[in-house]
Amino acid sequence: MAGAMVPPIWLDERGRRVPTRPCPRCGRETPVYRLTAERAHRISWQPWQVWSVVSWCGHQQEGIPVLAADGLWELIPVLGEAS
Repeated sequence: MAGAMVPPIWLDERGRRVPTRPCPRCGRETPVYRLTAERAHRISWQPWQVWSVVSWCGHQQEGIPVLAADGLWELIPVLGEAS
């Protein structure tokens, strides 16, 4: 397919592949944002506060940092719009 973009491969601090999910706007693969408590603190992630990131596809994604079972903070996407 001409002009098709191959998504990058995202790696964590240990060199392991980061899980992906589709971008809600265009469907391209985007990384699941997961941070250690130390890194989350450094960039001022606050639990249950909506955060925005721009993914490699150029679309802004909003999410809420939630502590996962493995001890990492994961940005859970907020889909739709508040009324």
